[in-house]
Amino acid sequence: MILFAKQFYSKLFALIVLLISFGMHNSWANEPISPIFKVESLDLKKFELGEALFKDTRLSLNNDTSCHTCHDLKMGGDDELKIRANVATNSPTIFNTSKNFYVGWQGQFSSLGQHLAGVLANPKVMGTNWPRAVKSFKEDTNYTPQFRQVYQGEISQATIFDAILYFETNLVVPSKFDEYLLGDEQAISQTAKYGYEKFKNYGCISCHQGANVGGNLFQSLGVVAPYMGADGKYRAKKLRVPSLRNVSKTAPYLHDGSVDSLESMIKIMAQYQLGQTLTNTEIKQIKAFLESLNSLTEPTAYEKN
Repeated sequence: MILFAKQFYSKLFALIVLLISFGMHNSWANEPISPIFKVESLDLKKFELGEALFKDTRLSLNNDTSCHTCHDLKMGGDDELKIRANVATNSPTIFNTSKNFYVGWQGQFSSLGQHLAGVLANPKVMGTNWPRAVKSFKEDTNYTPQFRQVYQGEISQATIFDAILYFETNLVVPSKFDEYLLGDEQAISQTAKYGYEKFKNYGCISCHQGANVGGNLFQSLGVVAPYMGADGKYRAKKLRVPSLRNVSKTAPYLHDGSVDSLESMIKIMAQYQLGQTLTNTEIKQIKAFLESLNSLTEPTAYEKN
């Protein structure tokens, strides 16, 4: 009986230590931003097939455009242009898009699959000629072994679409800030830590929170005061709040690409959304925090060297 009691209390103590440890390592549970994690059990063959199709211009009407054209993996997942010809808005990053609640500046797509279907069908973007594209891929000996491994050789509109969607869905790449949230105090600089506190204290976090630091709410620019832009031509619209992951790599900013620098964007958001005038030091600190949200380079998620 005594031995049983000792064993019981020993196991109970171990359980308490484990729970305390778990709580310590999951302090992010009390944070408004939650970490994202590297994709587990990734089907690498399917991912690589999807990446190849993502970059293939034969999916466009004129064989001159691919998904990668607007969402370059070397450029933070966008194209670094204000607005591309024939497209109404600035291209957002493709990285971590599956973590958004809504897709598209107007949130008109409820899923990444719905967005992909819309882009491929839209004659101003891709305008895919499916019979021609499928025929071309069937004749391409480079794709034959890949489709055999992933889809038992079936090359069709459905399998092509599925592979691209799988690639886009699994472009989830954590950042140094995620490591910080998970307990690594050295993962980000002290300046970035100050910036994160300012980001929360000033209220930026009210719109930019959750796993994607945005992407789940709709808001107009100009809550405190009307924002007209430097040239007076900006027209505020109620749009999906963008994710701030990779934001330092995806200038220019806003849906019309009218703001060139991250420092300017921070200043504008503070003034017109929050009614705050930031010091140069505070802007530097918040910028450092935003830079810590950049995705870490991984061979399965970035351009192959």
